[in-house]
Amino acid sequence: MYPAQALSRILAVQPVLDAVERDQAAPRAAFEHLKIGQTLAGLVRSQAKGISLVEIDGQTVAMRLPQPAAAGDTLRLRFAGHMPQPVFLLEAPETAASDAPQLSQTARMLSELMQRLPQHNALPTLVPPGPLLDQPPALPAELALALRTALVRSGLFYESHLASWAAGQDSLDGLLQEPQNRLAAADAARAAGGLPALPDSGEAAAQKPLNPMHALLSQQLQVLESPQFVWRGEVWPGQTLEWQLRQETDPAQDHSTAAADEADAGWESRLRLTLPQLGSVTVHIKLDAQQAFSIRMVPEQPATEPLLQQHQGVLADRLRAAGCTLHTLTVQHDAGT
Repeated sequence: MYPAQALSRILAVQPVLDAVERDQAAPRAAFEHLKIGQTLAGLVRSQAKGISLVEIDGQTVAMRLPQPAAAGDTLRLRFAGHMPQPVFLLEAPETAASDAPQLSQTARMLSELMQRLPQHNALPTLVPPGPLLDQPPALPAELALALRTALVRSGLFYESHLASWAAGQDSLDGLLQEPQNRLAAADAARAAGGLPALPDSGEAAAQKPLNPMHALLSQQLQVLESPQFVWRGEVWPGQTLEWQLRQETDPAQDHSTAAADEADAGWESRLRLTLPQLGSVTVHIKLDAQQAFSIRMVPEQPATEPLLQQHQGVLADRLRAAGCTLHTLTVQHDAGT
């Protein structure tokens, strides 16, 4: 007789007797020593025509299990008594699995992305689709605004900007410029046109490259782990720039002091560019907690060093006129840079 659906985990068992025992008028009682509620393990020996032979506490019994089982499977059982045959409660596999911590879908996706991150020495790199400006700017402020916009609207700080927008401190137009909204709009247009969507997490993501949203999310995770990144692209057609930005940390400073006020942390930028007359130049810029700049210019060609030193004073005056507090400004050729 099949058990009712509501009682699918209650299993009545019938001892498997040999020929001698079948001939006896009163077969031996099975599991008479067990106490109600006692837990046991059952080992499936075989299965045929819906009947499973299960070894429990040294005895082999026949069971009609509510779910398929293969020989060698182990069942988690709880003794329920003699009614009139021995009865066991079967713990479903999902009940046993629920004892272990389960990760949410978001946590599994983040774990997968973290495993796909490059090595720690490979910094997250932002590459714009095209030049920031159509032509060289007439005023330095134009270039400064273009670089600032490229950083602020890169998508790395989208969640922070979203919170600022909710507090009335950011504009909706600004949020719409960030990749998260542009990519979402592209996905919506693709879905409206009946085109296949970009691969999501799971098996498709394991077989194909990360879609742009997942790639951006992986960069955000890297920046959270180590606050530094690289921007590499054209500021205007033909003028490339590599801009590395990182937060300065003091190895001698303990964690409690470092976490006390992150606003007092210093920042360091390294700009590498190739100019028509100066050739390749690397500029190291440090901004300390007092908002003072320390700038070191390193030309690749030794012949460029005297020209930069000759105009060093003019550059310092222009920086001060622009409102920058200048701590140091040096020009030094470094063959190792």
